[in-house]
Amino acid sequence: MSALADPRIAILQNQAGSSGELDLPVGDGCFRINLRDENIALWQETFDQHTTAANLLLACEESNGDLKDTRLTWVVGSAIRTATASSPDAVGWLLTQLGVPTELTEAAISRCPGLGDNLVWAFYLERHGWLIATPVASVNP
Repeated sequence: MSALADPRIAILQNQAGSSGELDLPVGDGCFRINLRDENIALWQETFDQHTTAANLLLACEESNGDLKDTRLTWVVGSAIRTATASSPDAVGWLLTQLGVPTELTEAAISRCPGLGDNLVWAFYLERHGWLIATPVASVNP
């Protein structure tokens, strides 16, 4: 099932309007939820290429080694890695371990429905340090 068919994502899309993005100022930065159809489709293609069960896609500096030893980065030239988290707090802990500032992590926890549960989310840092999230797919129980 596509994330687009999820009613929680439909609510976010209505809030975003025609821009397809929700920008939420956080301190000196910003947390953005990208809900554009073409962006979701690209992340879905990437997710479909991975064979391990996961509910996170992360744009990381390193493709090898322990996830805790890399950093979240921007998408261009990054290694897209999968991970599984069992709760929103577990996602928050992981993002913090990947170098995401706490206030941006907290914004993701509070604004991404199904995070660490039954929706797959993709995360990367924009070049100005903004945290960008995109819903990717529903996870079948």
